[in-house]
Amino acid sequence: MQPTTAAPRHAFTDATIVGVLRDAPALTVGKGLELIDRNLQPLADLSDDLAGGTISRNSYATLHATASLALSRELAWQSAIVRPYMTVSDGTTTARFNLGAYYTAVPSRTYEQSPPVYDVTGYDILHGLYSPTGEAYAVDAGVSYLAAVEQILVEQGYTRYLIDYARGSSVLPSAKVWPLDDQTRWLTIVNDLLAAVGYQGIWSDWDGQLRCQPYQLPSERPPEWVYGGGAASMLSPARSVDRDFFEAPNRWVFVRQNNVDDLPPYEGNGIHTYQNDYAGETSVEARDGRVITKVEFVDAADHEALVRQAQITIDADMRVATTVRVATSPNPLHWHFDRLLIDDPDLGRWADVLGTSWTLPLDGGDMQHEWTLL
Repeated sequence: MQPTTAAPRHAFTDATIVGVLRDAPALTVGKGLELIDRNLQPLADLSDDLAGGTISRNSYATLHATASLALSRELAWQSAIVRPYMTVSDGTTTARFNLGAYYTAVPSRTYEQSPPVYDVTGYDILHGLYSPTGEAYAVDAGVSYLAAVEQILVEQGYTRYLIDYARGSSVLPSAKVWPLDDQTRWLTIVNDLLAAVGYQGIWSDWDGQLRCQPYQLPSERPPEWVYGGGAASMLSPARSVDRDFFEAPNRWVFVRQNNVDDLPPYEGNGIHTYQNDYAGETSVEARDGRVITKVEFVDAADHEALVRQAQITIDADMRVATTVRVATSPNPLHWHFDRLLIDDPDLGRWADVLGTSWTLPLDGGDMQHEWTLL
């Protein structure tokens, strides 16, 4: 989630922001829009021309965020980048929440109104990495994985990014080549390099900065928001729970395919195997001894990175079993793979869930979520 006291809310305390969103008896919700440049600096305020829209985010999607905006001002759609935001006020405190940066496209416009209203589709600023490379691309042996990522970001015109260099000393053991084909995109290369050192895929934050950081198990992170019951509940009664785990694996074998040692990989050095014997309804025990194996061959900087990379897939596969769709009152703090604690009679007392997708109407309507049980 966004930090509660991130800019432009740094003048407020955590308790103040939580109180505005969760505890206020009545809220006033406002919307706004900025035109920004590639450096994420404001060029113009378009709020008076913004009629409405929604922001959606799917943390598992290739491009995580989209925006649908109704705008009564024409922009240079081929280059314009916009940053929508929401304001929430309890009558005393007014807080602003930035909601990401988006390239713009206009598939349709309406002339019945004057001035005409443009139905704008916004694409996550990550889209600047989504174009095919148009050529084979290689990174030499001995080059730092993270330095190679940063070089691509700079070459593709990004100036605002945050890279955690905890694994900056990890280098490619052999040259890596991505062939020329229509599937090779800069985003693919960046995510391949990050995965090789046990990092999660690159994502853009609420301001539009790109972020690269080590993967962390959801269980290693504290809950970022608590949806409780009672008078302060933000939860809507409308919800559904899907349970579909028939093909979900309970045994995984990951093999490091870029091992340059003379000896073939073996368990504990180039091969990592994990079997879920007891946890949840996809476990071997719950399936009465039935084992469903998934095998993947991946590039990894070393065995430690192989294990962390495996954990990303294992965590995702084990969360497939139960998906919750629910509505809440507006909470614009939500962002990327949020860990949440839920007090809900249908899920159990203080259920632990991971937020995987959400849609936020800018008019203050209920926010739609998709969560998976941890």
